[in-house]
Amino acid sequence: MDSPDNTGQLPLPLLSSIAKNTLLATEKAAAVSSNNKPKRSILWYALYFPQLGELDTTRQEASLNDLARLAQNVSSTISLHPLALVCEIRSSLKYFSGIDAIHDRLQQPISDQLAKWNLPRHFLYAASPTVTGSLLLARSGLNLLVYQKDSLRSALGQLPTTVLELDKEQRRRLCNMGIRHLRDLWRLPGDGLRKRFGSRFVNRLDQALGRAPEPTRNYLPPPTFTTSYDFPYELEDLNRLLPVADEMLAQLCDFLRRRDLSTSQLLFSLLHEKQQCTEVDIGLRQASRCQRHLMLLLETHFSNLQIPAPVITIKVEVKKFDAFMGHSESLLLEESTEAGHGGKHYRSLHNNLHKDNNLDQLIEQLQARLGDHRVKSISSMAEHCPEYASQQPDCHQAAAEKLNTDQRNQMRQKQGIASQTTASNPRPFWLLQEPKQLFIRRGRLYHRKPVSIISGPERIETYWWSGTDMCRDYYIAQENNGSRLWIYRERTDERNWYLHGVFA
Repeated sequence: MDSPDNTGQLPLPLLSSIAKNTLLATEKAAAVSSNNKPKRSILWYALYFPQLGELDTTRQEASLNDLARLAQNVSSTISLHPLALVCEIRSSLKYFSGIDAIHDRLQQPISDQLAKWNLPRHFLYAASPTVTGSLLLARSGLNLLVYQKDSLRSALGQLPTTVLELDKEQRRRLCNMGIRHLRDLWRLPGDGLRKRFGSRFVNRLDQALGRAPEPTRNYLPPPTFTTSYDFPYELEDLNRLLPVADEMLAQLCDFLRRRDLSTSQLLFSLLHEKQQCTEVDIGLRQASRCQRHLMLLLETHFSNLQIPAPVITIKVEVKKFDAFMGHSESLLLEESTEAGHGGKHYRSLHNNLHKDNNLDQLIEQLQARLGDHRVKSISSMAEHCPEYASQQPDCHQAAAEKLNTDQRNQMRQKQGIASQTTASNPRPFWLLQEPKQLFIRRGRLYHRKPVSIISGPERIETYWWSGTDMCRDYYIAQENNGSRLWIYRERTDERNWYLHGVFA
């Protein structure tokens, strides 16, 4: 192995004190040469995980994000690359007292995380002044530190060309040219390399040597919001909590606006002295960041809440973040007055959005006052028997099922498959719990007053395989006052008439 004075590289486990002293000396020299303005050289620490190549693309990205969350303990700048993470650690060397301490701090949690995924615990690592150079060194498995930019050329030159991860054709060309190591590429003219292998290949070599800029995709941690307030004394009246909760919601909405986010689930926790905390889970049908609306829902929840003990602390936590989807009401209204026939479209769009928002807010307030499972929705089922052709799920379940149905229909349309359609025959939503028998007087059919049949019949036969077969002829009838009824006549036994539903 060459000495650090000649090549500027050392195996990582042996370089703690040498790297620290050399970097400090380099910083002092740079400070003197620039009129007491230190120029800190960047040092990139690469972690390479070849075992992630066995996973699909989605799992690879998710795994790298989880590993980047662990690497945040030693670096605030982390870039994501295929099967690798690259952390900027120059600013952390002094705090952690050397790169060995940084490596030791990362090795155990990363190894444990890989073991949880049933993957090999080992990983490759290296450090250098460039991102691409650190990646190439890490892929080689040499676990080197190159702390001087001038030493990159000699350090990278000993690596095989396989670290470049070339395609089959590029590997064949290099093999035919007799090129086995990167140092062989340094001797070739750049124009010839660019002509044979493309600009991307040459740019990657220049980036490794620090001659070209390196665009990176930095890791952004998922947003989190939690805040709490400790009261100076115990509070039994929930109304006295509302001003504090209003201030906490103002902080939350400001946090969401700064990040262009909204939320669809909040958790308020009321802590007591010797009792379990009381939780108020606020779920929204449509994600929002409107402080007034969130406060109204909280007040509604508090109006029905019974606490087991006085409150000493209030805490709010965002359980789910959503992208903010907004619309400009003033812009739509302005278009509606100036666009002629097009204005009708904008006005209709604005009215629909306004109605949807009002309906969602109304349902959320009803759920807050009555309970999540007290507000129902009506949905149709693919069932011939009318008694089982509709169901009443909770509103949040109905919204999720509708979203899944819309997604399935979109996929079917992309695949050229016709979407499923509902029956064209009219069906009333209001069905009687038990069909009511009608009677015939003087040849006319009576409910309370005479009724007349206006359409039908529609024959429904089902459940013949279960022994409780149903065989009916359904008609639409009309009373004298104009209300429409859904009636049927049995085709078996006594062939009686029954009222089964009422149209709105």
